[in-house]
Amino acid sequence: MIERFRSKRNSRYLILVVFFLLVVNISLGYLLVQQSKSSMITLMQTRMLDIANTAAAMIDGDALARVSPKDQGTDDYEKIMKTLTYFQDNIDLNYIYCIRDMGDGTFSFGLDPTVADPGEFGSPIVHTDALYKASQGTAAADEVPYQDAWGSFYSAYSPVLDSHGKVAGIIAVDFSAEWYNQQLAILTWTTIIVALISLLVGVGIASAIITRSEKKIGSIQGQLNEMAATLMHEMGNDSTSEEASHERPENSVSMDTLEKQIYSMQSELRTQLAQVHGKAHRDEMTGVKSKQAYFEMEKILDDKLKKGVLSNFAIVVCDVNGLKKINDTQGHKAGDEYIRLACRMVCDVFCHSPVYRVGGDEFVVLLTDRDYDNRKVLIRELHKLSSSHIATNEATVSSGLAEYDPDSDHSIREIFERADARMYEDKKLLKSLGAVIRDGESNPSVQENLDINIRKHILIADDIETNREILGDLLSDDYDIYYASDGVEALDMLQEHKDEIALMILDLNMPNMTGRDVLRKMQVNEELMSIPVIVLTVDQDAELDSLKIGAMDFISKPYPDIDIVKARIAKCIELSETRDLIRHTERDKLTGLYNIDYFLRYVNRLDQQNKGVAFDAFVCNINRFHALNEQYGSQFGDLVLRSIGIGIRKLARKTGGIGCRQRGDVFLLYSPHRNDYEQLIERFTADLYIEKEMAEEVTLRFGVFANAEKEPDIEQRFIFAGIAADIAANDPKQICGYYTE
Repeated sequence: MIERFRSKRNSRYLILVVFFLLVVNISLGYLLVQQSKSSMITLMQTRMLDIANTAAAMIDGDALARVSPKDQGTDDYEKIMKTLTYFQDNIDLNYIYCIRDMGDGTFSFGLDPTVADPGEFGSPIVHTDALYKASQGTAAADEVPYQDAWGSFYSAYSPVLDSHGKVAGIIAVDFSAEWYNQQLAILTWTTIIVALISLLVGVGIASAIITRSEKKIGSIQGQLNEMAATLMHEMGNDSTSEEASHERPENSVSMDTLEKQIYSMQSELRTQLAQVHGKAHRDEMTGVKSKQAYFEMEKILDDKLKKGVLSNFAIVVCDVNGLKKINDTQGHKAGDEYIRLACRMVCDVFCHSPVYRVGGDEFVVLLTDRDYDNRKVLIRELHKLSSSHIATNEATVSSGLAEYDPDSDHSIREIFERADARMYEDKKLLKSLGAVIRDGESNPSVQENLDINIRKHILIADDIETNREILGDLLSDDYDIYYASDGVEALDMLQEHKDEIALMILDLNMPNMTGRDVLRKMQVNEELMSIPVIVLTVDQDAELDSLKIGAMDFISKPYPDIDIVKARIAKCIELSETRDLIRHTERDKLTGLYNIDYFLRYVNRLDQQNKGVAFDAFVCNINRFHALNEQYGSQFGDLVLRSIGIGIRKLARKTGGIGCRQRGDVFLLYSPHRNDYEQLIERFTADLYIEKEMAEEVTLRFGVFANAEKEPDIEQRFIFAGIAADIAANDPKQICGYYTE
């Protein structure tokens, strides 16, 4: 009967838990989907605007206002087209082009770098609200898609201003609406699936917990009885221990019984912990406070120092001289007694201050109140007492005193280090008087000098000198600091020390060049874009904007706890180094293409994921590359390789494939099958970023192995394509060779 009642009760609990989990999962799932959709839309629109704004910032408004296709070949036309082409080929977008405001509420196509089916100059553009805002001088992105002859798109528009501050044109960036909506759909279904799995798992766990709860409670009571018996025995209460050991869990265990038993054990544990805590804070040999007690007191004082509520005090660092000789000649028992005698001597001198034993023969004294007022007299007394003990072979103690200076001290450690340095000076003085000091004693600065070469460098860019110095002082214990007073100086420092600087802390509001402009310039500079940046500003609303334009983290003014700042700096440096390590492992450093090992892995992955799809193996070789290097130098050779690398990346994006630098002058491409390689190669060679007078010296040969997936050996596919390239090199009329069996 009782078991039946329990079963019904458990079933009722299970139903209640399932209902609760269902309501919670549905509510949280709905809220999460809505919030995630909103966040993703914001992020995607932000990315679109970032691309449009960056492109617009790089284009001269006066030049844009006056150029047209008939100006092809002029400097203004080529600069604009080169900028647009760079974004078209290197950024993941569909189209980028210029728009002209016709002044009557209509808009038309301007310059368009699109190779296949570009917008005709002067032809009308679909009008959207975001486009109209851009024509009024405010960058904006479409919130709903629109339809034109090229498909359905979301677009972002950014105005280009001329030298008079007027809108000279608009840069438009198109993203496919199908891709946009697909990302939202994936997010929605992922959230729903996770919510369902969470519900099922929660129901299963709840069922298991409820059905096994009584048995577990009984087991817990038995373990508590054993723990209570052990605890009572350790405390010497054997009668209570015996009673506890005879208690056994019953089939039905009351939670009230467990609560009372746990409360009783808590009381006993508090008593034991108080005893343990006392032992941990008391040095067993000397009876003074322990090293752990000193560390805790140091933390308390550091907190007071940061809050500005620390009153006058001083630190005395003491070191027992001659302990090693006592241990070696008379044994460690005599050495322990020598330490106790030295400790007693320190305690007698500083009788109103706490004394801590922080090492085998090292003590620290915190001087306050009366001892602080008499500090100079007391430190001289300890030195005089040690000097008098040299002749009698009694304990001698070297000591150093340092006072808290609120104008220069930022941590207790700084005061300790000054006192420690003065202790070494006293040790030298006692040694000159005949005292025995430790063998092998060294100047502490030696190790500090060894550490200098492995410390990381941080650049602090802030136009207020006081802010720079405060933050620099707080970080100088862990990092070497560079300083910059404005954005221009910050960029110069980055260029000069780009291989040393591990992170930059950047103020947004600076003269000459703002922090935002510094971030934007870093993002288009391959040498600087990998340096992590933490933005520093009083503007709380600037956090999202900073992250959008390339910052890795954000610290608001006034500065938070320095430990938080240091933790954020360390994490940003760690993430940046990890990112660079992955990139350097996976990609060729010069061209940014995959190296051969990772390339072959991804080729195999493409085959597995696209069964039944035809793929081509494509090879590009440079004729007489070794001779080019000898004739024009390795700098020109690297320029050629980088240019081809950029071209291969463009081909990979255009064809939906992947590219690789196999070795010195051999490049590979694996992409879905196509029949227009001649046209692709013509555009490829025309776009090489090499000085025109030297471009004619560079000749390339190309080879294709079509339907390469039929050859099971992946490396053999590119060997066949290389054979085709070698054959084409012997036929001046043939741009590209094709391998046939």
